[in-house]
Amino acid sequence: MNATTHQHQPYCQQLLLDCDDSIFQGPLFRGENGGPTKKMRDLESPNSEDAVTWSVFRLLERHFADQPWLLELLALAGCELAASGTPQVNFWEKGYPTQSRLLWLLDHVDNPRVAESQGAGEDPSRLRIVRQNLAKYRQRVQAGQIRGKYKWVLEGPTEFDALIRCPGLLIAVETKLYSDVATEVRWDKERDQIARVVDVGREVARQEDDDFCFLLITDRRRHEPPKQYEQLMAHYRSDQSLVLPADRLGWVTWGEIYDWLDDRRARCTVEQIGWIDRLRSYLAQRSLLEGQI
Repeated sequence: MNATTHQHQPYCQQLLLDCDDSIFQGPLFRGENGGPTKKMRDLESPNSEDAVTWSVFRLLERHFADQPWLLELLALAGCELAASGTPQVNFWEKGYPTQSRLLWLLDHVDNPRVAESQGAGEDPSRLRIVRQNLAKYRQRVQAGQIRGKYKWVLEGPTEFDALIRCPGLLIAVETKLYSDVATEVRWDKERDQIARVVDVGREVARQEDDDFCFLLITDRRRHEPPKQYEQLMAHYRSDQSLVLPADRLGWVTWGEIYDWLDDRRARCTVEQIGWIDRLRSYLAQRSLLEGQI
């Protein structure tokens, strides 16, 4: 598919730049017959979180590499971290739950968190099979057989909206436009989306021997009625024993990212200023600038 053809693809209308990247022709976005996957169909929506995530972070990575964008955005988000080197942004990677997490689920199938979960209601025989084979299933988890649709795997992979890497540091990014975070997962009705992303992200960072930080990006900080993530972030930041230290739990809005770039105009090239203006228009169309209703 050439560049001209790409420009007429529906998903290209939702991306600020680089819609001809090969990732959009890969298995995440194209099925075996070449048709669009659900992820591609979602990307074509004006409300696509994936589209905005790609547009903003691809812009920062490709066109503002000479600016300390990661260090300053982390500070803006309330994270006190040292970030050096050139950040590398990876979109839509998958991470897997820890063995301890999967063992906890197996060991607590009678706990209401699991026994009354969505999965238990939709597939009631699954937990009965787990009970009957608990010892064997625990051994399989301990042996590392956790990447597949096995009966003993009660939590599947987590797809990160973005993972940002720089020397010694991994940042897991969870992005929202107008929707809220999920407050339960299939087999645990009390495991919210923030806790899951943090938990799995920490495991990826541990495997890569990196420090870890979580970054939430939303349309705004306050809503009426409040979003669940407003309450969860306040809760997790006030009790550091729950998830992460407060200075590892960052939160910023799309509009604040734009404002940071806009404040740097005097230190930007003519080309970069052009991109700042295009970003403003892109975010304004989606009511994501600060002060927009």
